[in-house]
Amino acid sequence: MPSKLDPHVATIEHWLAAEPQLTALAIVGRLGQKYPEQFGPRQHSIVQRLLKALRKRVAERLIAQGSSGATAAASLPGAVDGSGYDGSNPPTAPPVEHAANALRRIPPIAVGSPAPMVPSE
Repeated sequence: MPSKLDPHVATIEHWLAAEPQLTALAIVGRLGQKYPEQFGPRQHSIVQRLLKALRKRVAERLIAQGSSGATAAASLPGAVDGSGYDGSNPPTAPPVEHAANALRRIPPIAVGSPAPMVPSE
């Protein structure tokens, strides 16, 4: 039985070649913009299955190529986690150090002093 995606596989492969981090949800969104009468959130699972098959085929091809394929995969542009984050790297200090720095900014409270009063109007 032919799939609703069959006429669009070449387009999807082109999108993935340009942006390998694309998710099935992003692809459904793009297809839904171009063909709103055919594609919507209900087609998410069929696109997931297609995406899994396409990525498996690419992975098998890279493995078959050996070490030269690994070099080609490492040189692909863009984020691979799907975030699209292009800014500078976030701070990498351990969370404990972040917490200690935050505590240094809090003024000490004298034990036994009266609670601060809210000015009355």
